[in-house]
Amino acid sequence: MPRLESSALMILAILALTLPPGASQTPSSIAPVRDTDGHRLNLFGQDRKAAVLFFITNDCPITNSYVPEINRIVADYEVRKIAFYAVYTDPTVSIPAIRRHAREFGLHFPLIPDPAHDLVHKVGATVTPEVAVLEPGGKLVYLGPIDDLYVDFGKRRPAPTQWYLRQALDAVLSGKPVAIASVNPVGCFISAEP
Repeated sequence: MPRLESSALMILAILALTLPPGASQTPSSIAPVRDTDGHRLNLFGQDRKAAVLFFITNDCPITNSYVPEINRIVADYEVRKIAFYAVYTDPTVSIPAIRRHAREFGLHFPLIPDPAHDLVHKVGATVTPEVAVLEPGGKLVYLGPIDDLYVDFGKRRPAPTQWYLRQALDAVLSGKPVAIASVNPVGCFISAEP
């Protein structure tokens, strides 16, 4: 095989392993998860139309800059039967540190420590903040950033021009397919191994 073809195939293989999963992917059954108090959570309990997983860490500046928007989204959509969860991806962060971060930033929805990266691997999250929208049954319908405010590290727009998460939630609530199901996020990398 010519060297150029071999290099092209290697690049395609690497991209296939690193790109986020497509919207049609259904994560194999989501294992039971527990909150910071050890309570078992049913992600789709109480007749929820979708579950939103915010993958975050307590020390990522991009994540922390998004918390006011996260809280606005929760306030706007929780009443419309969307469930929200903050999934803490840092395997070294303690439960008291998670609770302290949530208190400091006003996160008033369930907190899920994910030290073994079970949820991270199920949906294919790669950075914080990243968000996954799951329909009942675990079908992944959106994976990506909250919006397009951040263009790259240290580069942000004055205001977002695309509100990916809100658009995905509006589609789910209206029974339509999510138009933009996957977008590469900008954020703090989740370590490959917990």
